[in-house]
Amino acid sequence: MFKVIDTDSHVYESEATFSDKYWDPKFKDQRPIVIEADSFGSLAWLIDSRTFPIRSGPGQKLGGTPASKGGVPSLQQRNKVHDPLDSSEFHNAAARLAIMDRENVAIQVNFPTMLLSWPLTYTPGLGGAVARAYNSWMADISSQAPDRLKWVTVIDPTDPEEAAKEIYRTKELGSVGVMVQGMLGNRHVDDPIFEPIWRATAETNQTMCVHVGFSCPALDDLYDTSTDTTTVPFVFPILMAFHRIMAKGLLDKYPDLRVGFFEAGCQWVPFMVERIEENSPAAHRTTADRSLGGASAISRGGVSRGYFGKLGPEEYIKDGRVFVGFEVDEPMLPAVIKEYGDHFLFYAADIPHAHRMADATKHFESRTDISEEAKRKLLIDNGAKVFGLEIPSASL
Repeated sequence: MFKVIDTDSHVYESEATFSDKYWDPKFKDQRPIVIEADSFGSLAWLIDSRTFPIRSGPGQKLGGTPASKGGVPSLQQRNKVHDPLDSSEFHNAAARLAIMDRENVAIQVNFPTMLLSWPLTYTPGLGGAVARAYNSWMADISSQAPDRLKWVTVIDPTDPEEAAKEIYRTKELGSVGVMVQGMLGNRHVDDPIFEPIWRATAETNQTMCVHVGFSCPALDDLYDTSTDTTTVPFVFPILMAFHRIMAKGLLDKYPDLRVGFFEAGCQWVPFMVERIEENSPAAHRTTADRSLGGASAISRGGVSRGYFGKLGPEEYIKDGRVFVGFEVDEPMLPAVIKEYGDHFLFYAADIPHAHRMADATKHFESRTDISEEAKRKLLIDNGAKVFGLEIPSASL
């Protein structure tokens, strides 16, 4: 059985995340707090006079956090079998390592849960304080087992210059990536206003991690049930980001930058590649055309095509800097491997989220439609590549 690299698990933000140890005293009266949300014992965060999760109306946003108040687990958390509170809330490294060992995970890269939704604050500067507290907390706990516990930086994209400063700060603390959602508010990820974020990520040699999440209010508000919001606005922005990153020349502007697309599976890749190339004839340019650069990329017969990349999307994938997460039970996974290769797909356990498949690697290793060589690449080698990590000795 493989000792795998888990590129995308999560922690539940807790009262400890925003405690005095990590919280900016300039915002001492505005720290996120846990409250009782109803008479049934449901818990919620109160942040900037608003609550999270949002359980009714347009733009519903759900999540496993808060999982406790004053150390007492929520009703939802008490019903969880595979992921105890001390691991879910990242109380210490030992608690999470126990779950990792049980599921044959050698290295784990952790992402947030509540902070997959953005914006959560509207008071100027408060979003940055939330991000800084979270990052300092993650660095602190992860430092107890730095060879096995990795993490990515959370930023407040509404203030790109401060976000860039946070990227430089957290690199020194051990961060291996920068998390953005597929849309940043109602702006695309390639909007010029976000250039400081891209530049800082590239200069610090971290991975740009495009993760599913609630990040586009205009899209969120079109849906008013939790099943609808998790079906469309939670996931579809990652496809929108894929298009913009491929089409608008970001991979050419930052030629050493690695970009990953997290927790949307990989079945969308053929659709998006074909769709982009079908509607961007410049993606089919000849080698001679590409040598001319951007001018030939955007114009054919005087008609603007909007494709600025020097390569087509399939070529960017095969170039080795674009990575996509997969689900262990995806039926189309062999077809994606056949079409684009086995070098760019990476494994994620999604600990401790409720919908995850426990012991997912066992299920994946039992598949007979994927070669043993490809299994190793998807479970170990590609996870190391997406974050620039060394393969641990336990996985060799």
